[in-house]
Amino acid sequence: MQQKRLILALLISTAILFLWAYLFPPSQPEAPPAPPPVTTASPTPGQTPEGTPAPLEPADAAKAVPSEEAPQRTLVVRTPLYEARFDSRGAEAISWIIKKNKDTGREIYSAASTRDHKVPLELISPKGLERNPREAPLQLITGDNALDAVLASTSYRIETESEDDSGETVEIDLAAGEERSISFILRDTNTGLDVVKTMRFSADRYSTDLQVTIKRGDQAIPQAQVKIGPSIGDQGIKYYTFYSVAPEAIAVIDGEAQRNWAAAINENKQSPDRLLLPGEMDWAGVADTYFGMVAVPAQKTTGLEYRTTAYEHQGEGHVEKRHLLNGMVPIQTDGSRNVIYTGPKDHYLLTAASSEISEAVGRPVDLEGVIDYGWFSWLSKPIAVPILGAIRWLYSVTNSYGVAIIIFTIIIYSLFFPLKWRSSKAMKKAQKLAPKMKEIQEQIKGLKQSDPRLKELQMEQLRLMKEGNPLGGCLPLLIQMPFLFALYRAITISLDFRQATFLWLPDLSAGDPYHILEVLMAATMIVLQLITPAPSADPLQRKMMAIGMPIFMLYVLWGAPSGLLLYWLVGNIVGFSQQYLINYLTREDEDKQPPKEEEPPPQQPRSKKKKKATTQRVSQA
Repeated sequence: MQQKRLILALLISTAILFLWAYLFPPSQPEAPPAPPPVTTASPTPGQTPEGTPAPLEPADAAKAVPSEEAPQRTLVVRTPLYEARFDSRGAEAISWIIKKNKDTGREIYSAASTRDHKVPLELISPKGLERNPREAPLQLITGDNALDAVLASTSYRIETESEDDSGETVEIDLAAGEERSISFILRDTNTGLDVVKTMRFSADRYSTDLQVTIKRGDQAIPQAQVKIGPSIGDQGIKYYTFYSVAPEAIAVIDGEAQRNWAAAINENKQSPDRLLLPGEMDWAGVADTYFGMVAVPAQKTTGLEYRTTAYEHQGEGHVEKRHLLNGMVPIQTDGSRNVIYTGPKDHYLLTAASSEISEAVGRPVDLEGVIDYGWFSWLSKPIAVPILGAIRWLYSVTNSYGVAIIIFTIIIYSLFFPLKWRSSKAMKKAQKLAPKMKEIQEQIKGLKQSDPRLKELQMEQLRLMKEGNPLGGCLPLLIQMPFLFALYRAITISLDFRQATFLWLPDLSAGDPYHILEVLMAATMIVLQLITPAPSADPLQRKMMAIGMPIFMLYVLWGAPSGLLLYWLVGNIVGFSQQYLINYLTREDEDKQPPKEEEPPPQQPRSKKKKKATTQRVSQA
């Protein structure tokens, strides 16, 4: 559909150009004939009354190269953090490779890498580059099909601060502390377009300044859209899972972060493949689990739009439906300073980038909304950040994230040991009283509502529930749940664990390639469940729970990040040791049976007493 619209726009614009040239032929100059320019109905300040271009200043004359004469070239920008490639045709990015974690200095590679073969981490989708028309980041869109066709298909002039920028490839290498500005300049005499796209790269930041000026004759086009996408993220991911999120739309609208899946946009019944987000936009972008590209305009604006295109991806033995997701982010075209952040989704990196970007655009910006902390982000986020800090500190001591996770798990389970003690005692007491509780329940079933004994049995039931309440053992453990969710978020979204090796594990953020951790986790969980007291005294129910729950967790955590599985496995081992100690220390309490109720005296002694009294009366007579 987009291709048809483009062809139709080109045909209409060509017809208009020929018709205009026929009705208003230009005056013939003395020099050899040049391509006839097209003017608007009324002369503009930038042109003479005859319709010929006005004389340019010397600085502008060097830039005013007609679009058809600008050669197609490639710009390569290399910094210690990333390597970006731009095509002068469309002045758009065709490659963006992240090389290093700025915070830790550790090199970063694609998820498709192995120990022996490192694959660069490419963020730009090759599928989008194969399309016609091409889909690539940083394309400019005005909403006018004819102008957009020119902007996307014309080769811009590349102007750098370097003295020698000739050749088909312009290479710029930035060392630490260096910055460099590059301008893409388009002066199209046919349409009167005058476009300047200036980007400033820094060797020490993932963010890039973007300034855009678009004029048509003397009329400035006040606003345009810059394309973010398609599907920014690790292009080496073989298939997406619950733990490896496909690129999604992320934006802050009216002060709240919104996330939209590409599949949901594609299947939108009201407007398929298109999503308009009304409201005031702070920033917007596209990101997967660990990486993304975000555009921060100079000021808050409206008109954010996302578009998708579905395609089939040939994975390992199966076909996966994927989507090219593009964000059309509105920006000002008056030369205002916009910022494009292209890099990792990491708490510490985003915090530093937010401070830098806020200073650049002159308003507060918080990019940490790019990170998905889950449904209970208001609770898990304040806990996950200290967890990351603690594990990073342990890493600085041990120089291994795997060892840091193990030590951290032991410390956390030791802190919660008093709660586990209380929980086990409550469960054991409930287990002892379970037979009596079941007996009372059976008696209540056989009674009518008018039976006076019903109230007495109900009171006894309430007394037993209060004495051996199993919830008394569960409630202390609920305190740990927010902590567990936060730890899960910390492990699955932190860049520190990505590409971190441990023993046979090549990546703590990816699944165990041999699934050893999953099996060990399920096995240790079964053993832990068998020795942990349960409210029910029925052995069959206990065995079903002890086996059923680990099998269910094995299904849920199959392919989960190795760091999370390592935490769970170590937690099971520590929990088994703690439970064994608790069972040993409370074994005397297990031998004690609950006090039996007093039984009425037997009938036989009462009958003998009556017989003795009768004998005495007879003898007295």
